[in-house]
Amino acid sequence: MVEPSNPVNPSNVAAIEKASGCSWADWVALLDEAGAREEPHPRIAELAHERLDVANGNNGWWAQSIAVAYEQHIGRRLPGQRADGTFDASVSRTVAGRRDGVAQRWADLAAGRLADAGSIAGAGPEGEPRTSATDKRSYWRLDLDDGTRVAVSFEERGEDRVLVTATHTRVPAPDGVAVRKAIWKDLLGAL
Repeated sequence: MVEPSNPVNPSNVAAIEKASGCSWADWVALLDEAGAREEPHPRIAELAHERLDVANGNNGWWAQSIAVAYEQHIGRRLPGQRADGTFDASVSRTVAGRRDGVAQRWADLAAGRLADAGSIAGAGPEGEPRTSATDKRSYWRLDLDDGTRVAVSFEERGEDRVLVTATHTRVPAPDGVAVRKAIWKDLLGAL
């Protein structure tokens, strides 16, 4: 948790102002008047939603963005930090091939690396990897014994190209994000 005396300047303020038609200073004043500094994230999002009228109708998404930016502004959350206090590390790469083939190459590569190293950033697998698919994407997921999770998605991007995205969730501290990004970037590079 960030110390309230050390607020962070939210990075998406310009987008919020453009979408909402309201200055960031006005958003802060509105939320402060509504007592948002003492409220949990869901209530802050509700307060923002009550005051939103976004032209594209995506008020729920913008309310969440405003709530996150406000929490950063008051020093409750760092950029990239989730409401539960953890962080996500995500990397992606477009590789040649078809979705099923790339997903299988990944599964083989990950199994080999786990067999060789026995861990990812010091955490071992908790159970076996799980796979699933929808019409649009395939997934490979693995829980780790430190409470973190990895999800890798595979989405076709035209003929013989697949976007592969690896996301490591529940990372406990911001300094662990760079470590995990480097690990997944290395593995994606080996595809």
